[in-house]
Amino acid sequence: MSSDVRRQRRELTLGIAIIVVLGLGLAVSATGYLLTRNAGLADPPDAKPAPEHSALALVEPPGAPGPSGSFALAALRSTVSLPQPMVDVLTTAGMSDGVRKTAVRAEVTIGLYALVTGDARAAVRAYCAGVELQGLVADRDLSLEGVTVYGTPVGAPLARFGAAYVLYDRVVVVETAGPGDAAHDVFRTTLDRQIELAPPTDR
Repeated sequence: MSSDVRRQRRELTLGIAIIVVLGLGLAVSATGYLLTRNAGLADPPDAKPAPEHSALALVEPPGAPGPSGSFALAALRSTVSLPQPMVDVLTTAGMSDGVRKTAVRAEVTIGLYALVTGDARAAVRAYCAGVELQGLVADRDLSLEGVTVYGTPVGAPLARFGAAYVLYDRVVVVETAGPGDAAHDVFRTTLDRQIELAPPTDR
């Protein structure tokens, strides 16, 4: 075997080894990123049986009751305010049933929604994208596995908090808006009660 052939084989072997090392490095980096991103998030309770209908999927919000009840898809473009990207997904995937419960407590407006749709995961992703476009940022302190919470940046005098998660074939949305600290506290307690009643089924 000539020296040129041996040299070419050594170079090929070295090249393959470098590619393998780089591939392993990328895999380790990706795994580390995922572990870091999810580290520290609390686990919600175990999933419970699916509610018989959407009204049973939601807790009663605290405070003086506001507009509540069933609504159709068309209401999302008028009387029910949810992020436009989510409305677009619900329009495409279909929404066969929708229920909302609202209330006002200590100047904080509370809204809870349960929406039956053909693509609950896509609707949740669209909700998250929509609130980010509106300027809300992820709040790890309030988030759980399967429930990413978004809120107004710290220090805003008027705050808004929101989260959407998958509950079988439903999307559940919890939102509050009002004076900063009050909106935060009411959101936390309402979300805790909601998760205890109907934990997420996609984590």
